Amino acid sequence: MPEAELRSRRVPWRATLLSVATTGLGQLYCGRPFRAAILYLLSGAIGLIALRLVFVPLQPWNIVLPVAGVLLWAGFVLADAIQCAISAAPDYRLKAYNRWYVYLLLTALAWAGQDAIKPVLRARFAQGFEISSSSMLPTLLSGDDVFVNKRAYLGRMPQRGDLVAFRYPLDPSVMFAKRAIAVGGDVIRIEDKKVYVNGQPLVEPYAYFEYATTLPLRDDFPPTPGLLETLPDAWGLNAAWKREMPSFIHDDGLHVPPDCVFVLGDNRDNSLDSRFWGFVPRANLLGKAGVIYFSRDAKAHRVRWDRIGEVPK
Repeated sequence: MPEAELRSRRVPWRATLLSVATTGLGQLYCGRPFRAAILYLLSGAIGLIALRLVFVPLQPWNIVLPVAGVLLWAGFVLADAIQCAISAAPDYRLKAYNRWYVYLLLTALAWAGQDAIKPVLRARFAQGFEISSSSMLPTLLSGDDVFVNKRAYLGRMPQRGDLVAFRYPLDPSVMFAKRAIAVGGDVIRIEDKKVYVNGQPLVEPYAYFEYATTLPLRDDFPPTPGLLETLPDAWGLNAAWKREMPSFIHDDGLHVPPDCVFVLGDNRDNSLDSRFWGFVPRANLLGKAGVIYFSRDAKAHRVRWDRIGEVPK
């Protein structure tokens, strides 16, 4: 190759575009491979730190700071790529990696790596999902987008009162969010809408009731086996749970089996929960509802800015 073709001035806008495609690629274009690798690795670390900060209960900074930090870092990487291009020698000698197909290959590998790591992050660290019902009013509203902390229950069961996300036992493809009320070994009963666990009344500032009337199963639980047989399926009572429930009912209430959770919706009068379909096995638990990262009122066509960053309790 002629000597002239081995030398080429580094162009700032090209370094910028390459950095937008993949962190560090602009620095590589300017002959800084070590710098490019460090910036790429730091980007991954900063992303994980930002994800961790989301779960800090400090509204709205738990959303503002991670987003601002990521944007500032991205701006720094772009500015650094431009500076590297400006400071490069006017007669920069091309390296073996200064080829368009190398840039294309590295970009493809970086994007493939990001796609590969996303399922790992969702499975082990955090996952977001949208609340689509009113069963958790007033704690969670329809249209709330919630991050779930997947590490919350590693090696332990939920605590009573936790907001838990789980795969619906009757259809594991569906995710639910409810309140953990009792865990394995606990005894639960509900009398006239008041919840008792192990004989002690729960203090539930989050519980919401729409109706003054009381109904068996919903407001007095568990029903006696004789009454259970008369309850209509139209109430949402699962047929399999209707058959299984008597084996867990004793004189003092419903006994929760090991490695299971009994959950209720905060909107007690309008929630299909453990009263109607049974326990949540530990294997179905996804994590703890950690922070609302976005919220939109579909009916009013507006963003609920005041809820962004809120940590539901």
